[in-house]
Amino acid sequence: MIINSVLKKTVFLLLFFLFLTSCKPKELNVSKHQLFVFGTLIDINIWHDDEQQVTDAVALISHTFNNMHHQWHAWKPGRLHQINQTLRNGQSVMLSREEAQFIQQTIDQAELSNHLFNPVIGELINLWGFHTDEYPILSPPPQPSEIEHLIQQNLTVKNLHLDGLNLMADNPHVWLDFGGIAKGLAVDLAVGILQQQQIENAIINAGGDLRSIGSKGKVPWRIAIQSPSDWTTVAELEIVGDESVFTSGNYQRYKEFDGKRYSHIIHPTTGMPVGEIVSATVITQDGISADAAATALIVAGSAHWLATAQSMGIKQALIINEQMQCTGTQAMIQRLQNLNIKCQAID
Repeated sequence: MIINSVLKKTVFLLLFFLFLTSCKPKELNVSKHQLFVFGTLIDINIWHDDEQQVTDAVALISHTFNNMHHQWHAWKPGRLHQINQTLRNGQSVMLSREEAQFIQQTIDQAELSNHLFNPVIGELINLWGFHTDEYPILSPPPQPSEIEHLIQQNLTVKNLHLDGLNLMADNPHVWLDFGGIAKGLAVDLAVGILQQQQIENAIINAGGDLRSIGSKGKVPWRIAIQSPSDWTTVAELEIVGDESVFTSGNYQRYKEFDGKRYSHIIHPTTGMPVGEIVSATVITQDGISADAAATALIVAGSAHWLATAQSMGIKQALIINEQMQCTGTQAMIQRLQNLNIKCQAID
């Protein structure tokens, strides 16, 4: 009887322990996934307990990114190439609802930037030889007369006319190039896919441009801002909820000739590569506005980047110039941790 009693108590305690163990929340780990699209590595880190939802989401993101890469390429065959050919022939294009929405967002960002972000100067970018996947480019710059001819066209998104789903251009030199905003669209689409799969905690990093949602368990996602000169860490940053952090720089893709370097970012009114600001980092909620603003701030230069940021509704921005001098908005600098460079706050 004593043995049976002890046995019953032992079984009870064992069952009770198993009950407590089964009720204990499953410890989650970050699942890491990597894609190669847009000529760069895409890192997707997800904090979620349903493996099937994660697998489905990553597969759909991969399909979406690869489709974008082939269909929205600025100079290779695809949907954007078809649109450009049609517009440059003076004909109208019937867009899908998604295409029209994206192009309208692009137009809006260009106008907010006072056309410093300019997605219709693809012909000028092509003239410089920047429609290529091979960098650096070792060839002479275009002739001044060729540049002058194109900048006299004064091309902006005002040359586009979007009426519902119908798109037209009033200048045959319009050449849509979404290189300054495509990654923003991509990460926004990726976040939408994750949320459709009920995934609330993730970070998508497209070659240093990223958007996050939620957190990594009980701690925020944490990222590093890199130096444009030697790839060391300038500062660290904790991401709060749903945020996009985009950096535009003129130090990776360039043309080099006779010892002079020409950035791939072109000033739309001068037709010349910009060089004064070498890096601009912007934080907004969505990728599209962050991507467009980062480009616009570099084009604006040291004298006008703050006014451009304010015009685009950007409250958090960090600028590094050729002399490695750092300036930023007060709201941005207050968030930086382990800052390894002296930065001046201006507002």
